[in-house]
Amino acid sequence: MTYESSEHDMRPPALVRLTVRILAWFAISACSKCLVMDIRIAERVGSIGTFCFFVFVAASPARAVDAPPEISGQTMGTSYSVKLRQLPQGRTPSDLQADIDRLLDEINDQMSTYRADSELSRFNRRASLEWFPVSADTAVVVARALAVAEDSGGAFDPTVGPLVRLWNFGPGPRTNQVPGDAEIDAALEIVGYEKVTARTDPPSLRKTVPGVELDLSAIAKGFAVDRVAEYLSGAGVADFMVEIGGEMRVSGSRPDGDAWRIGVEAPAIDARRAGWMLPLSDASLATSGDYRNYFESDGTRYSHTIDPRTGRPVTHSLASVTIVADDCATSDAWATTLMVLGPEEGLRWAEERKIAAWMLLHERDGISQQATLDFSERFGEPEPIGGVTAEGPPSWITFALAAALIGVAVIGLGIGGIVANRQLRGSCGGLAEMTDAAGNPVCSSCTNPPEDCDEFRRRVVDAAASDARDESPNRG
Repeated sequence: MTYESSEHDMRPPALVRLTVRILAWFAISACSKCLVMDIRIAERVGSIGTFCFFVFVAASPARAVDAPPEISGQTMGTSYSVKLRQLPQGRTPSDLQADIDRLLDEINDQMSTYRADSELSRFNRRASLEWFPVSADTAVVVARALAVAEDSGGAFDPTVGPLVRLWNFGPGPRTNQVPGDAEIDAALEIVGYEKVTARTDPPSLRKTVPGVELDLSAIAKGFAVDRVAEYLSGAGVADFMVEIGGEMRVSGSRPDGDAWRIGVEAPAIDARRAGWMLPLSDASLATSGDYRNYFESDGTRYSHTIDPRTGRPVTHSLASVTIVADDCATSDAWATTLMVLGPEEGLRWAEERKIAAWMLLHERDGISQQATLDFSERFGEPEPIGGVTAEGPPSWITFALAAALIGVAVIGLGIGGIVANRQLRGSCGGLAEMTDAAGNPVCSSCTNPPEDCDEFRRRVVDAAASDARDESPNRG
């Protein structure tokens, strides 16, 4: 599962930032009071005040940007989200959403296996071996699926539907029962990409064996992402992110000018959280995993990833695969392919085709990683986010502790100055007693006229001299 990672994922939590701001504010206030009370701490306070200012700035976001326009809805049994850097001129989010919803509904009418009247459902029910006319989009997607199936030796197979249902991963209630060998062999008789033919002119499909069915769930979401992206580009939108059920395509940059940050879900059964972040521009990304959709029977774990070549769930250690490619339909299909092939065969297959692939593997003591050369050259080692990593605690913890210590120290200095020094009366406060490097009064810094400050200063000097005489041990 993948999703766009917000800027807040990479910054200290809001409560920590707010606490640091409050500490800095109190420190600056305390320093200001010290400033008007005693010249002896003026230089010290000036330095502390400047430091507090930088602490306050550090606690603030690096860039203040408006939230990008966002459109979201439901499609294909999941959710979709579209984020834009800015709206095209003269268009509103409602305008764009209406067009996007119509486009997605049209794709559902063509390729959904959950709609009884879709093109694909009608083809699946058809017993005839004659050509069946379909839309151009359906013919193109089926042709692409069959091409990936042939290239992968059947690891990817759009006819795998009967096996998926047999293993209780299709629509309907799950029984968690393991099918017998005879049932698996019977299903394999009507599974096989070579049992379907597609042509684009005229757009149509044909079965070579009665009972064969097509299921495009491993490529159709990616195709839908591409269609929405093409629509946005045609509408004049240059910077956007489109996501459907975790499959993504991005163009340009985020509203803050940076690359889009895509969070890749950590393989965890009981929680959904981003484990790594990938910066992405002008590319598509899809992730396939086996760590959530499964069942157990007699102590054995059965993944929803079915190998069409054997008719059984995969048993290797691959937890998830992330693919980056130019278009999302390709990313989607390749991610499923590698999940079937597994870490060794899949890595070889991807390297031979120069695919940018990143794999997470189940290990006895956690999760390990491996990536193709193309992925490593493009991204290096993906950046972990959230939780404690091997490098130590999250950066915001260190940030918070340091800021708290600084705040306590600065407030202590300020309070010490307040308690230890008697406040001077007068509209100019302690500024009346301050001088510059040449010994000249700096009372002109205050808003009162200079002559008023001079008079106030003379009275302060006279009062100080009188106090000195009264306290002298040599008096009468």
